[in-house]
Amino acid sequence: MPEEASLLTYNTEREKFESVYERNKFYRGLFGYRQTVKKNGKKYEYDKDGLIDRIPNVRIDDSVFIIPDRTIDRVEEYFSKWGDKVSYHIFTVIIEDQNILDKIKGEV
Repeated sequence: MPEEASLLTYNTEREKFESVYERNKFYRGLFGYRQTVKKNGKKYEYDKDGLIDRIPNVRIDDSVFIIPDRTIDRVEEYFSKWGDKVSYHIFTVIIEDQNILDKIKGEV
């Protein structure tokens, strides 16, 4: 049975970021990253989750995701923190594909 979900699309305004570091901070917050620490001759790796790691989603393209409606507030809060450096749009869509529905419900 078809169900509603949200289609998220975003675009970064490169020239509005103060530095590459700041732009990377946006992407790390969104997608997470792997941190490598060398200590006492050993190497430790830690995965740091980003927003997309914490919400069920289906990636459609580089900056396009289908997400559950219940996560919209979290997504809007994250993107609104970046002001005019990032533009985003959220559309309501009807999903008929059961595989996509299972993924955004977290039933993979």
